[in-house]
This record gives sequence, structure tokens and C-alpha cells, in this order.
Amino acid sequence: MPKITVTPVLLGLNVAVFGLMLAGGIHPMTPAIDSLIQWGANYGPKTTNGEWWRMFTAMFLHIGILHLLFNMVALWQIGGFIERLLGLTGFLVLYLLSGLLGSVVSVAWNPFVVSAGASGAIFGLYGGLLSFLVRHHDMASHAFLATLRNNTLAFLGFNLLYGFIQEGIDIAAHFGGLAGGFLCGFVLTQPLNRVSRARWYVRSALVGVTGLLLLGGMTTLLQRVDDVQAMLQHFASFDTTTMVTFDQAVAQFQQRQRTEAELLRTLEQEVLLPWRAQRDTLLRLQSQRRLPQRQQQLMAALVQYMTARQEGWELLQEGLRTHDSRLVKSANERQRQAEQVFEQFSTRGQK
Repeated sequence: MPKITVTPVLLGLNVAVFGLMLAGGIHPMTPAIDSLIQWGANYGPKTTNGEWWRMFTAMFLHIGILHLLFNMVALWQIGGFIERLLGLTGFLVLYLLSGLLGSVVSVAWNPFVVSAGASGAIFGLYGGLLSFLVRHHDMASHAFLATLRNNTLAFLGFNLLYGFIQEGIDIAAHFGGLAGGFLCGFVLTQPLNRVSRARWYVRSALVGVTGLLLLGGMTTLLQRVDDVQAMLQHFASFDTTTMVTFDQAVAQFQQRQRTEAELLRTLEQEVLLPWRAQRDTLLRLQSQRRLPQRQQQLMAALVQYMTARQEGWELLQEGLRTHDSRLVKSANERQRQAEQVFEQFSTRGQK
């Protein structure tokens, strides 16, 4: 291919998206995690709950201007050669499939990492180049190809090693993109003659369709991940509503506006019943071993708080039924303990 068209278009698209993000108010150097998720970053609790499009949109988002700069320089350096090698259609197929496979591997490896960037797709381009060099090893003595091979191995070696030692690098997406690019490239980088050129479009289309079908099958194997952050936000509203219901029922009982039987019915049906269900849900979430440490600590504190509240209400319920003042006193003590746990929980949540 004498000209390149897709590479500058992809570069411009990435820059344009980042410009829109800046116009939307994100920080140019360190965008907030919530902002990245709102813009379509790849995040397991969102992606695996039906928002599969994030695997695609994440390929055009970047976590700060430096992240964008590094990726665009790498795209410009490698993109032109791969586009000339594979043609427009083959280049697009390899780029997109590599990026999507990187997104799938990222979610499968660590679903609680917010992933964004063109790195997976760019690693796919280098994977395609690597497969070309392997396929045409008989031409390795050519000075240009020898230099290309050395530069490729140096790039991959440095970036993969850096990804292991530096926190915050989505190494899983890099490996996924590299593998996807190598596999696609091995099929697409056929001998460069007129016969193979005539079949490029058909071959590229077949690789694209096959790749999408395989990726679709892989997504069905991904385990659904609960959104712990959303669950914690929901619980804040649930806790407030439940406490208001309980306090109002107790106040009305004390003012003789509600009978003891009515108080017990409210306590069982409107307080304890939904509270137990919510606590069971949190216990299930807590059993997910892949939760980040901070979320594990928050979940443990929240379950402790809910358990104390529940035990206090159950003691109160039994004390009212049996008219045992000691149980009522124990219930009040357990509620005070629950409030202490809640204060600790709130402090952790603000850090």
C-alpha cells in the first residue's frame, strides 16, 4: 500500500476523544476514576453486567495526556508499516481485534481495574509485526528487517517488563493485545505477491468475522462481577430509610400512637426482613476473593455494622414479646455498638 490513511484517522480519533474529555471537565493529567467510567472505560462490574460496549470504547480513552502522548507516538511509529503491509482492511481487523481481546483479558484477569487506552491494540500491531518476522524468517538477513526485529523485541521487552514493575499498568490488556495481534498477523501476513493481494479483502473479512465470533464466545465465559461501589452507595440510602422507619415506629409507640403488636409487626416486616436480605447480599459479595483490599475492608466493616444492628433489633423484638427489660437493655447496648462501628465505617469510606 503506497499510502496510509487509517493510522492518521485513528490517531486523530484518539486525540479528538481526549479533547472532548477535557472539554467535559476531566483533569488533563490524572482524570478521576469515576469520570473515566462515565466516559466508557472498561470496568468489570459495569462491563460484565451488560455494558459490553465498554470493551470497544475503552480503546479510545486515555488516562491523562502523557498516556495519550506515549500511545500516539507508538501508534505512529508502528501503524504506518503495518497498514502498508496488510492494507486498510487487514490493518483495521488486526487493530480492533487486538484491542478487543486486550479488553476481554483485562476483565478476566482483574475485573476491578479501570482500564482504558489504545495500548492493547498497539501491542497487537507489534504482535502482528512479530508474526510477520517469524513467518518471513528467511529474509532475516535483510538489514531493514533485522533492524525492525531488534526494535520490536526491544519495545516489547521493555514495555512488558515495565508493566510488571510499575503499578497502575494494565499488563493483562498488553498480553491480550499482543497475542491477538500475533494470531491475526500470522494469518494476514501472507507472501507479498499479486495473488495474495487479490485475496486480502476476503481473508481480512474472514479473520474479522471469525475473531468477533470467538470474542463473543469468550465474553459468555466471563463471570458476572457485582458493582461493590454502587452497592455501597445504595446501602447508604437503604440504611437511612430503614432507620427512619424504625425511629418513627418507636416514637409512635412511646407516644401511644402505636400498639406493641403494631410495633412488633413493623419491626419484623419493614425493618428486619429487608435488613436480613440486604445483609445476605453483602455476605455474598464479601465472599468474592478478588475484591481489592480497600473494598474488602469496607465490606467487612459494613457486614459487622449490619450484624450488630440486626442483633440489636432481634433482642428488642424478643424483649418486647417476653416483656423482659434485660433484653431491651441489651438491645440498646447492641445498637450503640452498631453506631460505633458505623462511625469507623464512615471514616474508612472517606479515605
